[in-house]
Amino acid sequence: MGNMPPDDLLNRRKFLSGSARLLVMLSSFTALACACTREKEEERRLTDLVIEQGKLVLDLGENRYQALKTIGSGLKIEITLQEKPLLVTRVSETRVAAFSSQCTHAGYEILLPEQGILACASGHGGIFDLEGRVLAGPAKSNLPHYPAQLIANRVYVAYPFG
Repeated sequence: MGNMPPDDLLNRRKFLSGSARLLVMLSSFTALACACTREKEEERRLTDLVIEQGKLVLDLGENRYQALKTIGSGLKIEITLQEKPLLVTRVSETRVAAFSSQCTHAGYEILLPEQGILACASGHGGIFDLEGRVLAGPAKSNLPHYPAQLIANRVYVAYPFG
């Protein structure tokens, strides 16, 4: 009988083992809730986008796309949480460009245009023009682009959804 732990020690062990199970259950529930929230967020992002005939459509009459009315300006469009945003720029009165906002050098995000150029956020010195072409390294290749057109105050981007 001298080897038996006191009753309060047994009760603490039962409590702690029960607490551990509860923590595991709570963390599983939290992970599931986060996954569901991410899915809902993903759905919201995709439903916020207008897609016609497989092309992303940005109506420049909408406030969220106002930046594209100014030549030399641009904006980022979040397609999914897993990808870097799509970068769309106003190149001229009649032209727009759309491309990945992920630098081809080290994968850092490309910043919005300033004074007609795009800079890599890494600080490595990568600079691109408004059409995503390399102006200064270390990047050696242009940003991956997607065909884009400006027609009657609407921007159409052939983005590969899916």
